Amino acid sequence: MKLHREPVLSYLRGTGARAPDREGILLKKGTRNPSYQRRWFILRGNLLYYLEHRGDRTPLGLILLDTCRVEPRDSATEPYAFALLASADGGRCYKLAAEKKDDFDGWLGALGWAAWSQLWELLQPLQEQYQRVCREAGVEPQAPPQEDRLPGLPSSPAPSGFQELHQRFGEEILALARSRATRRQVDLMEFG
Repeated sequence: MKLHREPVLSYLRGTGARAPDREGILLKKGTRNPSYQRRWFILRGNLLYYLEHRGDRTPLGLILLDTCRVEPRDSATEPYAFALLASADGGRCYKLAAEKKDDFDGWLGALGWAAWSQLWELLQPLQEQYQRVCREAGVEPQAPPQEDRLPGLPSSPAPSGFQELHQRFGEEILALARSRATRRQVDLMEFG
């Protein structure tokens, strides 16, 4: 997949006031250099940037997470190690490690939720539940505007992650469920 430099760099540098999904030091084992190198990592959506130092403006590299899976590789010789494996045949394997257990757990969680393929799998049942509740409440589901969005994702502003997306759909589903319950009570009072 070809990525254009300017949009990728502007996304790294910030999208308004939105903070990165996660950032911090990880150790990265290179393909040519078998020892771990300390790098500053920034996770924004499904893009994982790595820089030599925290304040750098240009990344050393970028990992597109939408086809990656995260596998812990914790061992006695390499504590808090994990790998990012591209799903495609012959995909690259990024070997990473955290310096502390808390960082290890935090990065595994953040990276596990970052892959769009995983988000997509979780989004489908949520959309189906939303549409079912709308039908039961006698309300037409609201479709997001078609411009500037990916199919199946909510309208802007874009959610910062799965939890925000889940909360948005959940709040609307609860409101529709309350509306349906109120209508049933009114119907019972009218016919009771």
